[in-house]
Amino acid sequence: MENHESIHLLILRLFSGEADICEKKKISKWLGLSAENKKFYSDLREIWLSTGIQSNADQYDLENAIQNFRDNICKSENRHNRKIAFIQFVKYAAVFILALALPFSYNYVTQDIAQHSMTTIYCAFGDKSNIILPDSTKVWLNSGSKLSFNSDFKHGGRKVLLEGEAYFSVSKDKDHPFHVKTSDVEIKVLGTQFNVKAYPEEISVSTTLVEGSLQVSSPNENRLIKPDEKLIFDKRTGIMTLNKLTDTSPDIDWKKGRLVFRNESLEELETRLERWFDVDIVFADEQVRHRRFTGILERESILEVISYFDLSKYVECRIQGNKIIIKTKTK
Repeated sequence: MENHESIHLLILRLFSGEADICEKKKISKWLGLSAENKKFYSDLREIWLSTGIQSNADQYDLENAIQNFRDNICKSENRHNRKIAFIQFVKYAAVFILALALPFSYNYVTQDIAQHSMTTIYCAFGDKSNIILPDSTKVWLNSGSKLSFNSDFKHGGRKVLLEGEAYFSVSKDKDHPFHVKTSDVEIKVLGTQFNVKAYPEEISVSTTLVEGSLQVSSPNENRLIKPDEKLIFDKRTGIMTLNKLTDTSPDIDWKKGRLVFRNESLEELETRLERWFDVDIVFADEQVRHRRFTGILERESILEVISYFDLSKYVECRIQGNKIIIKTKTK
């Protein structure tokens, strides 16, 4: 497992938006090692959220900041000292996110946002987060997701950047519309409840409206959404498709700790299960990928989830390290 210094540098990359999937998984596994790690991470996030540092990115010496961070970590001899070192680290990361993360991660960020420091909240694999934004908007973040907002948010600049999946209950303010930006679409709203799924590795972005009204914009098209409708944007073709829903629970009940699926194949469920439980799903044969299931799983252990699929006469599962191997059941 990573030593203290290396895991701290991974967290630096995480908050700056530079961490890749493997690095995020390392952080997630480190969090699962002990309650102290989780508490330490939680303390860091609190410091991060309360630190509104302004800086000139053009004059920022990144290499020197990282070296100073390393020096602070090396000098740390106990938890208290490590926390002090992390306060310095957050100062570096707040500027680092301005210098590196924004230019490469988001195409829709406007000049006025770029001039402010950003607050970034990350939800690790196998976890969920519940956040209240400065305007009292409530946000639920799903596993492996990241939400960023700029420092003028509480003064009316209600714009957030989303990578992953989130459910929003937006505080009404007719004079300051709320904007959700992903790498592919932008959503404008005055006050409503809706879900956005925009993981970078997936081929589409989906928006499901529960209450109110939304306007979803891509570079080529603008669409209005009504309650109980789901808009899917295909990243490959740039085409938007609007679907009427009779049941929104498969899209939104994750925030209640429930995985709802209706006639979905194991292949379609694969990524959702991997994110929820921080495991790797491996299919031992092609046939088992296409076995379909309908059900509701509470946020239980992966062992209980496996036992659910094991009840099928067609499927059997086994655990091998961090992998869940699923194969067609032999008679």
